[in-house]
Amino acid sequence: MVKRISKDDPLKSGKVSKRFNLSTNRAKGNIAKDRFAFDQAMQGHDCKKIRENGDFVVQKRDFFGNKVGEPTTYEVKTGKTQLTEAQEKRQRQLGRNHYKIARY
Repeated sequence: MVKRISKDDPLKSGKVSKRFNLSTNRAKGNIAKDRFAFDQAMQGHDCKKIRENGDFVVQKRDFFGNKVGEPTTYEVKTGKTQLTEAQEKRQRQLGRNHYKIARY
């Protein structure tokens, strides 16, 4: 029998708890959300979290600080993660023009 080794295992011990893998995924997600908020701020847009660990609402602003267009809801995802059922429902409610997915 071949011993399976996880690619996420930093110590190469061969046995990795699922808690460790989930914590790294959660950390990657938090980094992606911070990066998204920073990118939007650098572009001069207003970026607000709807709730903790939730979507962002982005309002674009022009050079003079005036609002341009309508607010857009962004869901930040990492890698190939899929939308949950609730997120898909929200996307159908708002429409694809007002609910966008940002991948990092």
